Amino acid sequence: MLKLLKRYSRLFLVSWAPRYQGQWHGFSLQRLLVMLVFWPSFLLVQAINGIGLGLDYLLFPGFRRVSVREPLFVIGVPRSGTTFLHRLLAMDSRFTTTALWELLFAPSITQRYFWTGMARLDKWLGRPGARLVCWLERRLLSGLDGVHKTGLLDPEEDYLGLIPVWGCFLLVLVVPVPSLWQLTFLDRDGSADEKQRLMQSYRRFVQRHLYFHGQGKTLLSKNPSFTPWMETLAEAFPDARFIGCLRSPTAAVPSQVNSILIGARLFDGRDTTAYWREGFLAMLEYYYLHLIEVAEQMPQQRRALSVMETLVRAPSDTVLGFYRRFGWQADAHFCEQLQEQDRKAKQYRSGHHYSLDALGVSDDELLQRFGWVYERFGFIKPDG
Repeated sequence: MLKLLKRYSRLFLVSWAPRYQGQWHGFSLQRLLVMLVFWPSFLLVQAINGIGLGLDYLLFPGFRRVSVREPLFVIGVPRSGTTFLHRLLAMDSRFTTTALWELLFAPSITQRYFWTGMARLDKWLGRPGARLVCWLERRLLSGLDGVHKTGLLDPEEDYLGLIPVWGCFLLVLVVPVPSLWQLTFLDRDGSADEKQRLMQSYRRFVQRHLYFHGQGKTLLSKNPSFTPWMETLAEAFPDARFIGCLRSPTAAVPSQVNSILIGARLFDGRDTTAYWREGFLAMLEYYYLHLIEVAEQMPQQRRALSVMETLVRAPSDTVLGFYRRFGWQADAHFCEQLQEQDRKAKQYRSGHHYSLDALGVSDDELLQRFGWVYERFGFIKPDG
């Protein structure tokens, strides 16, 4: 606890005027205003969550004995269909997955029982609270629809559950420091103590989730940010299965750089494009390499690859192929839902188009860093 408080204090101080590419650029008025809103809200939520997590040991001590059996991790390169695949799989009743509201406002069992109780009361009163929450949700989250459409009830990435222990890479937008960047190379660069700390925290998080939602369920986790954690996760959960998602670098790389720049502009009004571009190019290069290297070391019945270009054309066949690989049987209802997704896939057209030049990523650099990906998976190469 003392170490965590020291980390919070250090990151709090650094966040007001962070260094980009090793240089201090002075204070930004926009960042100052954002931090004045962010830190009080963040610390208040974390304090409430901390109380809830502590009460779990008193009110629900049995959660520590919950077994985590055969979890499924959807990982891979960001912007490569992980969200789409996650939500397809989440339709199967065998799985339980985390919703955004649980991750942000109810990581503890205590809070989940409290808020579900409040929801029942609200329903009895005619749902005035639900209508207010829906209104606020659309006002606050609709701006993210172009990058990552989500809602409080939607399945979401459970690495957000590691925010209290600063194990969530997304916090790098708030505090761009090496200790958070290191999370994107955890298997390679993380110390044994750091890996153990994160896995202990994550296991407790999963145990709480299964305790609340049903110990007979299988955890479905979707986190591109867990791609550089594959070896660590495989060791911590020896019976886990992994689906790694891939996409042509021509589409995945600019899409990811663009999405992070949207967040960066929110937190800091200055032009930090070069910092994020270089950081994410190095990160994505490692993701592609690490995903394939680790997957090839695993037994075939524990891993599979999903290519987005194939997934969006034939979601049903793709998912059922994974089930055959893992020795699972899909029930009739789930198969019907997958067939409906096939019909929707025929009408899907992506509205996202990004200029490599505008992001400072050249065709030559893509070929230099990711040439082997184009060759191995038959992706169309950029004109470079």
